[in-house]
Amino acid sequence: MGQLSRVQKCYHCGAILQSDDPNKEGYITPNIFNQFPDGLLLCNNCYKNERFSNAPKEASFDQDYVTLLEEIKRKNALVVYTIDLFSFEGSFISKINTLLDGIDVLVVANKKDLLPKDANDENLKNYVAHRLRLIKLSVLDVVITSTGKQTYNIEEMYQKILEHSKNRDVYFIGASISGKSALISELLKLYQNNTNKMIVTYSFEGTSLRGFRIPLSNDHYLFETPGTAIDNTLIGKVEKRLQNVIIPKKSIVPKKFSLTKGSFLMIGGLACLELVDGEKTPIKLFVANTIEAKVKKGNVDKVFLSNIKKGSLKPVSENLVDLKDFDAYDIEVKEQGERDIGIAGLGWVSLIGNNQLFRIYVPKGVYVYTTRSKVKNVK
Repeated sequence: MGQLSRVQKCYHCGAILQSDDPNKEGYITPNIFNQFPDGLLLCNNCYKNERFSNAPKEASFDQDYVTLLEEIKRKNALVVYTIDLFSFEGSFISKINTLLDGIDVLVVANKKDLLPKDANDENLKNYVAHRLRLIKLSVLDVVITSTGKQTYNIEEMYQKILEHSKNRDVYFIGASISGKSALISELLKLYQNNTNKMIVTYSFEGTSLRGFRIPLSNDHYLFETPGTAIDNTLIGKVEKRLQNVIIPKKSIVPKKFSLTKGSFLMIGGLACLELVDGEKTPIKLFVANTIEAKVKKGNVDKVFLSNIKKGSLKPVSENLVDLKDFDAYDIEVKEQGERDIGIAGLGWVSLIGNNQLFRIYVPKGVYVYTTRSKVKNVK
């Protein structure tokens, strides 16, 4: 009796998959075809051109900042590098990190007030230190701060700046989302001007950048530099009315869910995380409390798009109305223990790694990452 075998098709364009001829329709790389024989597969053409990207987009920044950092290095100044604890990866630009090599750096990890209330300084410092080690950036110290309704550790930050500056100029740098200007506003409440100089606006030589120059002595200054624009976060992909919904205003309350193979978590109409392969996985979602989320099963494309069109989950963006407005990435979690899968500008999901394969859908150009957990409370 003859045997029947299932013909596998690209689940996006419907072409019959084959791994023999790269020039023919439905071609898929052989090792992918063999690695996931029962998975939902895309032909190479759909993976490359339609929905899937080979790597998340790294943030870029203006050449003026290269010139500025070269000047800082030449002057042997101290850099106060402000990082957003909530959107850590979105404010942590790899090119800046490279240029900071050889410069004395004090890291200020800001916006602790947006994290869950049980997030403690020691764990957060360990997380920041881990991320710094990964990029091989040596720093003098790390301070955890907040500038919300209740400020936190501003005086400690100010004392660390005075301690580490050692009669040198100080430059505050950081992404536009990091809260750098708010930190300086709080710092000025503690500041005493014992010089004959005034606080003035300042143009940085050889660039189009302008900021504030604050005298620390008659010979040395603290410079506020403009925030570096970030072009790979969700904030820049949605209309302004949604930015206030996406950006948290108060401490996040994590939302608990559980994913089984083939189920997926829809995060508003903004992103979707599917468990493609692996055991049942409890997860916690860390996003603004105003964002709705729900777990579903079925065809991700159809269900997610249907929810976007119906506005079933809030928020929904006018810029994200079709599946071609989204990139998708496969994330294989081989590491054991607590892990985060994050979306720059939106938040992250925490889980226990156990050889799972996830597929994440995000607006085109938005950065996706996976790291050890930032907040250690996943059970």
